[in-house]
Amino acid sequence: MAHPAESAVVGAVVGLVVALAAFPTRVGRLLAPAAGAVVDGIRWASESLPEPAFILSVFLGTMVLTVFVAVVFARVGYAALHRAGPRTKRLYRFVTPNTPIGKAGFAFALTVLFLIGSVWSLPYVIGDLGENSAVSNAGDFTTDSGPDDALENAEEGVLHDDAATTGDGAAADERAYDRPGPDADGDRLPDEWEERGRTADGAALPNADPDRMDLYVQLNYGYYTHPLNDREKRALKSVWAEMPVENPDGSTGIALHIDDDGRDGYGGPVGSEVVISGTDGAEIHQYYTAENLGPRRCVYHQVVVGEIDGGDRPGFGSAPGFGSVIDDQRRATDGSVPFRVQVITHELLHNVVGEVDGGTHTDAGWLSPSVGADDEFLSDATAAELDDGFAGSGYYQQNLC
Repeated sequence: MAHPAESAVVGAVVGLVVALAAFPTRVGRLLAPAAGAVVDGIRWASESLPEPAFILSVFLGTMVLTVFVAVVFARVGYAALHRAGPRTKRLYRFVTPNTPIGKAGFAFALTVLFLIGSVWSLPYVIGDLGENSAVSNAGDFTTDSGPDDALENAEEGVLHDDAATTGDGAAADERAYDRPGPDADGDRLPDEWEERGRTADGAALPNADPDRMDLYVQLNYGYYTHPLNDREKRALKSVWAEMPVENPDGSTGIALHIDDDGRDGYGGPVGSEVVISGTDGAEIHQYYTAENLGPRRCVYHQVVVGEIDGGDRPGFGSAPGFGSVIDDQRRATDGSVPFRVQVITHELLHNVVGEVDGGTHTDAGWLSPSVGADDEFLSDATAAELDDGFAGSGYYQQNLC
């Protein structure tokens, strides 16, 4: 007689398989945090353990899991068979050996084949856990494109027309923006705020430095999306810290601060699906609200992870401004940082630079419309704009804040 818990396990496994077959994208996104944790665990083990120990640990773990699932399915199946009709019993006897020893051998053979298959695939799995593979970036097993397709797409101008210059021209122009001051480092945060670690309206500015540029970013996630993992966050901070931008204290780089855990009641899930066309700048602003940012408006930049329907564009951001939306799709890349980190960096630069030499994109560098290893640097023209301080948006200041 099968225990109710065993029946529940079998029901959950069968239900999951059916749900994945019927709704692969949505179920895959719901499972993404757990899948990402498993991938991170495997990666940690592969980097921390000697290769023989790593292979043995995966083999033993797989064996224990396989035996557990096999026993549970066998007990539930045996109980169900006793209640089945004669035709089902005849079919069962036809596809399995007749003797108890034969049935045990049959089950053992299936288990061994599964274990051998799992170990045989380890080199492929380990090889796909590289720093910027599609798996390590997201654990997204719902995508239809392979790594070669992803790299081909990433090398093209996928970020053309991703800059939203909302307003009637003058309203969106940097000159219409009232820059707060005094602001020694030009990051649009008054020195008084940074010294106090809090704005006049109560928005926290942890680790702010009046003599070094600070960029505060709030990450929000729509339903069925993958939150940025720790590796992506570290890479994003590192990219900005290494930018060749001069600070009053003699250092270079920009300190990027990320909040997506809702420690102040903001950041994290937005409580709905996020789907935009990627053609209308107003779509970005629908998430840049008092409900989602509170006193952080016109202080924190917001990056919303959702879905962009407009072609193959992976991101869409205000230039200049405070809002961006990036597509949740992760891709393999030939660069040194994950694909989503490259896209977020690009969109945030649109926010804080606005225009460079009369255009929203540069020929090369982080602000070029292509994504790949050749563009992982800050162009001289973009660095010159940042040395003059972050651009501001009169449209945001006058209409959204």
